Amino acid sequence: MDILTLRDWYRSPTGHMVRRQIQSALHDMWPSITGKRILVIGYGAPYIKLWLKEAQVFCALPSQMGGISWPDRKPNRATLISEAELPFMDGFFDAILMVHSLEFCKDDSQLLWECSRILKDDGRILSIVPNRAGAWSHREMSPLARGKPFSQGQLMRAYRDSAFLVTSQTYALYVPPTDREWILKHSATFEKLGRRWRAPLGGVILMEGKKDIHAPIVVRASNRFTRKLTFRPCPALYSTK
Repeated sequence: MDILTLRDWYRSPTGHMVRRQIQSALHDMWPSITGKRILVIGYGAPYIKLWLKEAQVFCALPSQMGGISWPDRKPNRATLISEAELPFMDGFFDAILMVHSLEFCKDDSQLLWECSRILKDDGRILSIVPNRAGAWSHREMSPLARGKPFSQGQLMRAYRDSAFLVTSQTYALYVPPTDREWILKHSATFEKLGRRWRAPLGGVILMEGKKDIHAPIVVRASNRFTRKLTFRPCPALYSTK
């Protein structure tokens, strides 16, 4: 999945509706981010525009997805990354948001371990992934059907195996996957009913975890014959202003 395809889809009427419904659930899980240093991995730009007023926010775009400058008409806070080795210091971020990331990465366990490394000891991670049991992951009219969907149990195991303790979880996007205008118009009603009944059939799973500081640490064996590709982060990433 390339970043231009994602950007153009979010500009469509269906993409706008999806952003509104997921953003509402995201706000419920993270109502306050004031003063935090946050890394967004994947394509999360549609969800975090307002965060710039409250927190230090940076975007990490997987190299296979491609890169864009973000935010628009302001100093760049985005950089390309290798999922195997995130170019940030240990314990640098307060929180990480992952959107359109885990479902497209080659090794979700390796990426999550890297997230654990760069989070502070009390750091939080929030992943938004396609729900395997939801309709959106089975109809190829959106990016949610083009990656690897997760069940709740699969995502919980991925967290546990990567030194995270699950703290909260929910579903969102109960609207049927469609571009029909009359359904999009009543998307708030679908969402209200789905959340009221807490049905596990939402299009996406939102799962928050905290860093488990007592978990065993994985040490990778180095190979001096292997050349590693590294990325030099934007200087703005290390600004504390």
